Amino acid sequence: MLNLSKSKKNFGFSLIEIIVALSILGVVFFALVQLFPFGADINESSRNKTIASFLAQEKVEELYSKGYGNIATGTIEAKQRLSDEPQDHFYNYKRETQVNYIDGEMNFSSEDEGMKRVSVFVYYPQSFGGEEQFFQLDTIITKN
Repeated sequence: MLNLSKSKKNFGFSLIEIIVALSILGVVFFALVQLFPFGADINESSRNKTIASFLAQEKVEELYSKGYGNIATGTIEAKQRLSDEPQDHFYNYKRETQVNYIDGEMNFSSEDEGMKRVSVFVYYPQSFGGEEQFFQLDTIITKN
């Protein structure tokens, strides 16, 4: 006579076990798939901030090359787009540049004491949420 209870153990997984295992795999897969867009947004945000820092540094170097005496004070570049062409990758970036006299204590001054503080702001859209972010770069240029 054939004993079914002993041979039944050798048949493998039950249908319930398979459904539970597939459910767990489905939840894990869904969670992992949700991470990819988040990672892409983080990469885009980092890219935007890196480009903004390069654009700010470019403006500082441009001013530095003019020499101390040729750099006006006040807002020398109002907040404006860096490109008028929508297909240009700098279209979403805006820059503003301010130059002020400072004293030896690094406080703003109305008189020229031989130091100017250059502040460059580069604005860019946040990759997720759409809010405008900005990168600020400050440097000091001296007369000597």
